[in-house]
Amino acid sequence: MFETLTNWCYLPTPIGNFRMYDSGNEDIRIITFGDIFSFKNGDILRIHSSCIASEIFGAKDCDCADQLKEAMKLIAHEKSGLIIHLNQEGRGQGLTSKIKAVNLMQSLGVDTFDAFEQLNFEQDIRTYVPAVKILKYLGVNSIRLISNNPRKAAFLEQNGLSVLPLKTHPNIRPENKDYLLTKNHKLGHTLPLKALDYGSINFYHSDQPWGELSNFSNHAIFIKNKIWPTVEHFYQAQKFTGTNIEERIRLAATPTLAKQLANEVDQSLMRPNWVEIKIDIMLEGLKAKFTQHPDLRSKLVSSGERYLVEYTTNDSFWGDCGEGTGTNHLGKLLMSLRTEFTSDNFNYYSITG
Repeated sequence: MFETLTNWCYLPTPIGNFRMYDSGNEDIRIITFGDIFSFKNGDILRIHSSCIASEIFGAKDCDCADQLKEAMKLIAHEKSGLIIHLNQEGRGQGLTSKIKAVNLMQSLGVDTFDAFEQLNFEQDIRTYVPAVKILKYLGVNSIRLISNNPRKAAFLEQNGLSVLPLKTHPNIRPENKDYLLTKNHKLGHTLPLKALDYGSINFYHSDQPWGELSNFSNHAIFIKNKIWPTVEHFYQAQKFTGTNIEERIRLAATPTLAKQLANEVDQSLMRPNWVEIKIDIMLEGLKAKFTQHPDLRSKLVSSGERYLVEYTTNDSFWGDCGEGTGTNHLGKLLMSLRTEFTSDNFNYYSITG
């Protein structure tokens, strides 16, 4: 079984250089970061059911494509992980039934749960047997599962796997807000929907609401007589200022690749005082970004008095996972800049000069 896994190719993406493997079944797609046979206990797994509407055609009324992209980012960050992409449209009901349900939702204004009820569809008939078989073939019995669906985790546990869930953070849009709430309230999912709480602003992914606050947002800055594609490019390159690595990082195709390159090169070449100066370097990049892009400065100021949090479990220094365990230095720098921008003696030239 799965002898076809010897057939694979690289899958270069803006997020990183993945691999695509042949499962021997057109309905089962396997994507990894690194050699699949290096996948081990405790590594990250995403079992993802297909959604043609969002993944291919860009539909905005669900979070399927968002979850897949976030899973790829998490896996690339760790440089290891597995995605099993299953052809299970409409929570296993198939594309024809899914279209009927969505049509009912749009014409009658009902939610996805009630649409399935009116059509006499079971709410979720998906199976994760292929994933269990793949994991057992690889000799893996414990994983970190990227999912907000307890049913998925329970299925794996019932089949002898130890599961530690990792939540995804939805991109909440007017088109999918009610759908996300329905998933939590009627389907038992555990989506973190704190972005609907106006007490704070949680940001992380540059393509999600308030993503302009992220270092990865697509806003170039001009510092040291050079154009840096993003703040992340500038920040990572400054670890190796004065070396040829600095320019290699500046020219990286994406901020994710810039960060990966900075982590992969010889760390002995890093500036010896980096720990002491890295907050100042970040502040320099942020000041350039929010002064050289007036629209972003207005966006930051529009956040008012709300607390800003880089919401992530990947970096407890710059962010926080929402439980107060991180120091959230990026959020604090942004709030400091916001205060400076709204002060009576704010002078654009004093910041950029």
